[in-house]
Amino acid sequence: MDNMKFYSQLAAPPAEAIKPIQGGNLKGKSDINPQWKIEAMTSVFGPCGIGWKFSIADEKTFQCGDGQILLFLTVALMYHDGEGWSEPVYGCGGDFIVEKNKNGLVPNDEAYKMCLTDALGNAMKCIGVAADVYRGLWDSKYGESHRTEPQAPRQTKAAAKHTDKVSSYQLAQLQTMAKQKGVDVAGIAQSLQLNNLQDITAAQWAQCMNSLRKRADAQ
Repeated sequence: MDNMKFYSQLAAPPAEAIKPIQGGNLKGKSDINPQWKIEAMTSVFGPCGIGWKFSIADEKTFQCGDGQILLFLTVALMYHDGEGWSEPVYGCGGDFIVEKNKNGLVPNDEAYKMCLTDALGNAMKCIGVAADVYRGLWDSKYGESHRTEPQAPRQTKAAAKHTDKVSSYQLAQLQTMAKQKGVDVAGIAQSLQLNNLQDITAAQWAQCMNSLRKRADAQ
């Protein structure tokens, strides 16, 4: 079997399936139409339920200290290769099911759909769906996405990633895990010499999350 058979077929989305993100924490990244991902899977494997399928493998909610609630879904994606069903390919997705805005705490009735879309996309990514976008082979600078040749990574770009601020979603993840592990959030900010935990960089966030994961849960 050609190891890249499915991956290569699924890697390159059409230009109309890509939309540059204009604002927020993901500004400059590319948004991939989730319906195209379903179309790509269907074109290669057949209709959902026949050539590919998925199930909810896990569902969790986490209470944030400020009243917000995070929802996480894990899906198990399977595809039929013509001879039999694959092993499950897992993908995770998350979003706020209760979030805070200027009006206070509000429910998000789209949370389950958004989590499912996110989780499916992450599972599909593992078998090659839209791989060219994730590898950075698309340029959305002028709003017209097109495939470009891979270039050697630039040091300045890599360095920038380490100083990027994290999203509110990532910040809530850190606060939730710190509470679960019995770690004072204010102490984290102090150890990083930050006036406010919201000033934490992506590199610092990743380091803290790795450290917290190694700690035992608070009793």
